[in-house]
Amino acid sequence: MISKKGKKIKHISKLAIMLVIAILTQSLVTFSTAAGTVKSNITALIHNTYLVTLNWNDYLTNEINYYLERSVDGGIFSMVSFSAANLTTFTDSSVQPGHIYTYRVKVLDSSYTTYVYTDEISIRTDELIKLDSLTATAVSSNQIDLKWTYPEGKIGNTIIERKMEGSTSWSEVARITAGQNTYSDKSIVSGTKYYYKVRSYSSENIKSAAYPDEYVGSSAVSLLLKPSNLSGFALSGYKIQLKWQDVAFETAYIIERRASNEGAFTEVAVVPQNTTRYIDNVAHENSVYSYRIKALTGVTDSEYSDILNVASTYLKPPSWLTAVSVDGEKINLSWQDLTTNETGFEIWRKTVSETDYTLYDTMGRNANSYTDLNVSPQTNYYYKVRAKINDNEVYSDFSNETSALTTSLSAPANLSFNVINKTEVELTWDDTSSMEAGFIVEKKIGLLSQWYQISQLEPNTTKFNDKWISSTETTFYRIKAFDRSTAVSYSNEVQLSLDAPEAPSNLQVSVMSTNDAKLTWKDNASTEEGFIIEAKQLYFYREIGRVDSNVTTFIYHDAIPGKTMRYRVRAVKGLVQSNPSNEVAAATFTNTSYTDLSSVSWAVEAINNLASRNVFNSNSGKFGPKQTISKGEYCAILVKSLGLEKTVAGRFNDVTAKHKYYKEIMASEYFGIISKDKNNKIYPDKLITREQAAVMLALALKIKGTPLPEKDSSSLKQFSDFKSISDSSLRNISAVCGAGIISGRKINDKVYLQPSNNVTRAEAVLMAYKGLIYNQGNQ
Repeated sequence: MISKKGKKIKHISKLAIMLVIAILTQSLVTFSTAAGTVKSNITALIHNTYLVTLNWNDYLTNEINYYLERSVDGGIFSMVSFSAANLTTFTDSSVQPGHIYTYRVKVLDSSYTTYVYTDEISIRTDELIKLDSLTATAVSSNQIDLKWTYPEGKIGNTIIERKMEGSTSWSEVARITAGQNTYSDKSIVSGTKYYYKVRSYSSENIKSAAYPDEYVGSSAVSLLLKPSNLSGFALSGYKIQLKWQDVAFETAYIIERRASNEGAFTEVAVVPQNTTRYIDNVAHENSVYSYRIKALTGVTDSEYSDILNVASTYLKPPSWLTAVSVDGEKINLSWQDLTTNETGFEIWRKTVSETDYTLYDTMGRNANSYTDLNVSPQTNYYYKVRAKINDNEVYSDFSNETSALTTSLSAPANLSFNVINKTEVELTWDDTSSMEAGFIVEKKIGLLSQWYQISQLEPNTTKFNDKWISSTETTFYRIKAFDRSTAVSYSNEVQLSLDAPEAPSNLQVSVMSTNDAKLTWKDNASTEEGFIIEAKQLYFYREIGRVDSNVTTFIYHDAIPGKTMRYRVRAVKGLVQSNPSNEVAAATFTNTSYTDLSSVSWAVEAINNLASRNVFNSNSGKFGPKQTISKGEYCAILVKSLGLEKTVAGRFNDVTAKHKYYKEIMASEYFGIISKDKNNKIYPDKLITREQAAVMLALALKIKGTPLPEKDSSSLKQFSDFKSISDSSLRNISAVCGAGIISGRKINDKVYLQPSNNVTRAEAVLMAYKGLIYNQGNQ
């Protein structure tokens, strides 16, 4: 039997042996230290100034032991713990405040090689302090407010962590800088319980213990979504029906009411979950009542809905609400008005991506239709309508809901008619769609009457005969295509009158420039009040101008350069139009592109217009707008612009048939625009002056039969250099200036005409172009 003393000696001997083994093992390991290829991060969790937990990751499969080493205040590292494989944490309870502790982990692998497994981490246990309070308060369905404090008024950087009820894992929500002790968590789900904990940190790897703890945390339940789309109306003078949109997770709804003479809301009912309507019995007829509702569960409730004011005055709701998409660009609503005392209607709208309806627009009393022009392509819109009495909080129930998809259905085109006899007309049109489900023929008698349907036709139909036409009134027709959903499209409208003037004939078109086309026709009517000129764009003709009776020409100034357009003309008498004339087509000239016009923007339109008329030609792509111009070239510009070409034989001493502008010079001299001197000379290559150019233009317009209005020469006294104008030129210069074809130049606060200055090409073309416009407008 061994004595107690012997047992004690034996126990001490075992401890000594273990210590010797540990020392020998450490010496062997130290001797075999090598660099590791796999490393882990090390973190420190400071519980208080006397306790810290170190953690690292186990990324290895061949480790035998982990060794945790510590250095105090920059001293030598010594082992404070060794652990078996797969153990990755150690709590050090031998620390003190006021010291710097540096930790690292080494590993012994299966080849008995040891190496440093982690980076070093240095801490002070008094550098972080654990928070001492945290409150979580739900303020809405999507927000929980957090507030925390540090002990003794201290501050620190704060980490917020969160988990949902039923979850075991925490996730970081936010990091808040020192000095801020509140946070609003808005990334939550309504009606859900959340747990929160907070901790301070100084770096990614050094954090304090969590408050209130590491496992449970402080909790709050987010509010339910508040009931929405609360609406109401009077079923009678003593019953008000409420409607709202159901929310998720609720177990009941509380309904509260306030009369107009009451200060506070009072509870009038509690209704079970999934209820979306309630009928309230009220005490007084024609009185206004306010309502609000909220959802609740056993642990939370919602915010109150928006307050709704309802009058106990009965209005019958509109019915038969329909929606039709027209040409994919608008939606037409129509409904039946069943009440007589409303002051208007409210149109409510939402899209397929929106949960709630919103008040979209209002209409006046007795309205039964509405056109929504603010729509996007390929979008489904939903509508409902209710009647109201303004300023009295009186509303009807909503109509039925309806919807329309803004799809585009190609419209019937080129609707026209042919009179068969005094009681029958044949309508024909082009079917431009392959998607229609049919056609509806609509008709109205007189301009201000309503359209009504006279026939529904099968798809692909392009003809219809109306055998009931008026012999005394104007009849209008249009064709409506419809598909199998809600899309419709309309053809052009035509109007028929048996008293219509006879149609014009022999319509012809001649191209004048890039933008101008001249139309002429034969007038076959004797009772017309004028003519309507139409141009075709895409499928339809549209009006582009009107002229008086007996006028048989029209110049269209807005043609698209280089584009072929089709034209036709109708005679008109009051609201009655004739059949159209024959159609003609022509493409205007294409724009000539010059690259050197940036400095003469004021002349670009004139240059391009006359270039398209082949007044001048520059294949090089450059016009030379600032080059001065000769007398001969200016003759050519005037003659070609105003159409004064004429073949004249002859010659002058300084102009032969080989001259570049021979034909135009000879025509100008023939018409008296220029004249030879006593030596039989014209001086075609001499630079022309502003005075000469203005006089030549005035004479050319006179030859064309559109002379400029005469102006008193005293009007030229506005120019400081008016005395330098030749006496023989005064009348023509006055007329040209009076018409705004040329103007003065301001120099040092004075205006000069500069009649003796040479003319640039840009100035010459602008003068000729203005003369052309004057001529066309005064024919």
